[in-house]
This record gives sequence, C-alpha cells and structure tokens, in this order.
Amino acid sequence: MENIPHDFLISYQIPGAEPQRVESTDCSRTLSDLLPGTAYTISVSTVTEDGKQSEPATATIWTRLCLNQLLSQIGLKDYYENKLTLSTALEINTITMSDETIKTMQSLSSVFLKKLMMSNVNSRSVKCVTTPNSNINPLDLITAMFLCSDGFLQQEMVLKMSMCQFAVPLLLPNCETKQSTLMVWAMRDIVKKCRTSQTATKSFVEVTVVHSDMPMVSFVRLGESCLPKSQTLNKLLTNPQDYYDTYIHRNMASGNVQREISDGLVEISWYLPSGNTDVFKKPVAMANLRVHCD
Repeated sequence: MENIPHDFLISYQIPGAEPQRVESTDCSRTLSDLLPGTAYTISVSTVTEDGKQSEPATATIWTRLCLNQLLSQIGLKDYYENKLTLSTALEINTITMSDETIKTMQSLSSVFLKKLMMSNVNSRSVKCVTTPNSNINPLDLITAMFLCSDGFLQQEMVLKMSMCQFAVPLLLPNCETKQSTLMVWAMRDIVKKCRTSQTATKSFVEVTVVHSDMPMVSFVRLGESCLPKSQTLNKLLTNPQDYYDTYIHRNMASGNVQREISDGLVEISWYLPSGNTDVFKKPVAMANLRVHCD
C-alpha cells in the first residue's frame, strides 16, 4: 500500500476492559498511557481515504514493571532510599530459623539473602509456590538486592556469590536513573586460586581479582539466536565432571521469566586454570552483558 494514501488504526485493551483506539499517520506510535506489568492485546489495521479497513494484525504484549513496583512486589520498597545493612542481613530471626517454602512474593528477597549469607548454591532458585505465575527473573532479584543494599552488604554478597561460583555484578544498572554503577569496590575481597603451566612449582597461586592484570573477554548476543549464550559460557568455564551454573540461564528456575530491571547488567566471572587440561593457560575474566544488541 505504499502508493495508496492510508492511516493506521491502533486498538489496545486489557482483559475485561473496553478497547482504546488511536489513529496515526506514521508507521510508529508511542502509547504513553499503558499500565506497567500488564498484558495488552494490540491490533493494527490500515484505513484508506475512502474508509476501507484492512484485516487487523493482532499481538499480545506485556509491559514492563517500573522499579518501584518490582521492589514493592518483593518486599524491598522501603530499602531503596534507606539501604539494607550488613548487620540487618546477619540478624537471627524467624526467617533465618525457618525452612518453610516461600508463600508470598514479599518474602523472596529476605529468603534469597538468608540463603546467600549461608553460601547456599540454591539461593538463586528461590520462588513463590503459591503464585507461580508471579515469579521474577533471578537477574531482576539480584539487581534489586544490590540496588537496595549499602556498600558493606554489597561487598559481602559479592564475596558469598563468588564462594558459590556465581558470576557477580560488574556494572549494576538502574532503570530509573538510566545510570550504571561500577562494582569494583565490592569485589576487592575476592581472592581466587589458580595453577598455570608457567608456575615454577605445582602449588596453587592466590590471585586478587581486582588488582590482577588479566585479559577480559566480553560476551554479548547480537540479533536473534536460539543458542543459549549463558549456558554455553557455563560449559566453557567448567568441565563435564564438575559442572555448575556460573551464569543464570533460561533453563534455570524462573530463568525464562521476562526481565524487568536487569537489562544492561554486566556480570563477571573468572576462568582459573588448574594446570591440567585448561581451555586458557592463564587467568581470564569473562564479562557477560545482559542485553540484546541489534
């Protein structure tokens, strides 16, 4: 219809509500009155000058939650301004003493923090059993926890994540301010051990990751691909006999849930050679960018 004058008729609605309609002469239109965290059915059709209307093209989309709504959903709204402290995280209370399943979304953050402080390798797999359709992506949960923690708690969380062989935040995004925080200070206590073929002795050498001079390899997804980037990285970093999920991927618990606030997150982990069948002969830092690049 390039040579036929026409407008676009856009209709959008949420379940149980009357559809809203707008007309546009352009092939793109910004809808500014959509509710966050809501499913919308959107239909687009063309209308010619004589009133003829094409069959509509219809799709269902989910709008993203804003930061405050997500923090409120997982019980962290009060800690965005008044940060969680290390002393609060180490308190012994009913949450730390209980092993009950998570029954409310409000408990997700506190249970995650409790498990992480105990160096529990299943801490990233926490989910609410009563509202399974309301769970959030673990990357959003981790991003929210770091945004709501002070520097000392961030440092302790990074250390515990490293002990669990998890990737840790290198660049922490804030979707409200559109700025990112470089988390080098929080990583200053991380010490790794490695043994390279160049080492004079067979003993392991301790490496302080913040002060070590090592190459960095960055990974980013370009365009649409069915290959699991993060899961592939996990296989590269570990051997089949000792596999662990360094990076969160889509096949983990809630890993396929749409991300809301963690786009732009950069995670980092380290490949440390053991002196045997190593992919890399020297320590290498691996940065994983959590955003799609076209």
